[in-house]
Amino acid sequence: MNKHFLYFLLIVFVALSKAQTFEVEQIEQLFRPRVRVESKYITDARFKDTSGVFNQKEVNSIFTFPIKTKFSADVKLDLQSLKIKDILKNSLRFKASQTLGVLRLTARQINIGFDTLPQKNIMNATAGLMGLRLSKKYRVQFYSATVTIAEQDKTVNNAVPRASALFGQLHLRGLKRNFFYGIAATYSDGLFLPTPFFGGSEPIGKNFVFNYTLPAQVNLQYKDNNTLITVGASFDGYRNGILYVTKRKNLNYYAGLTYASFRYKFSRSLMARVEGGYIFYQNLQYTKTDNVPTKFGINPSPYVQVGFSVLFGKTFWEKVFDNVIKN
Repeated sequence: MNKHFLYFLLIVFVALSKAQTFEVEQIEQLFRPRVRVESKYITDARFKDTSGVFNQKEVNSIFTFPIKTKFSADVKLDLQSLKIKDILKNSLRFKASQTLGVLRLTARQINIGFDTLPQKNIMNATAGLMGLRLSKKYRVQFYSATVTIAEQDKTVNNAVPRASALFGQLHLRGLKRNFFYGIAATYSDGLFLPTPFFGGSEPIGKNFVFNYTLPAQVNLQYKDNNTLITVGASFDGYRNGILYVTKRKNLNYYAGLTYASFRYKFSRSLMARVEGGYIFYQNLQYTKTDNVPTKFGINPSPYVQVGFSVLFGKTFWEKVFDNVIKN
């Protein structure tokens, strides 16, 4: 496969994974401060063209916290139209915006079986901002900007910062129906690519919702009270600094997968999730290695992931409506 196309896929996967932060599953908790911890294990899979096996263990933690919140509201009853939709639209005048800080720490242990030192310890640290603003037309504009250090433990002293950003707009069409679009951009150790994205959700009956973030992910969700079941398919990928024959290079990982997850909400503040899936496509690639073969196909393999989230305070929407009621 052409290396430039592989780079394109990698950046698309990474950039759109940022966009997925805003997918519909989280609209009900949109921008609510939280701590999330996850653990993932990709089981043994043999390399296609060389010896040894690949596997990966990963622990990921995310902390979001409020930095700045603004609300202003004015209620003036307008009965020119008796439709509830028009009354709400014409009578409510409020502005709302919120900015949160984001901290993400990830530790990966990768086993590259053909290497003389097969176990690679990878560390990622991300810090940044994400925010949203409710526009006059009751659309939600959202943005994110982060800086990441992603290195093997042997290359931390030569770390190269990486940056990602996105901007998009969400159109609400009901409690379960909406769509969003925008552009995400990633700069990763010499590679830069802006990537447009489009997504949304469509309700199917009372309990089902179809979600999509194109071209990276589609899923179908079933929700009933405190239970959320999701089945879908997505692409994934990452890019890390790594030591290769005494020199720092970049290691790119690409994956296509199908999955099913079960999330249970124990209380308003505590949720747990279990996910299992099948990675039908995997590939490793070292970059800039002076014509040495560095692309390694990996056979398919299953994976499992578990995690929990602790949420704090009120959602963005709850704060908006509280402010409207007070006024």
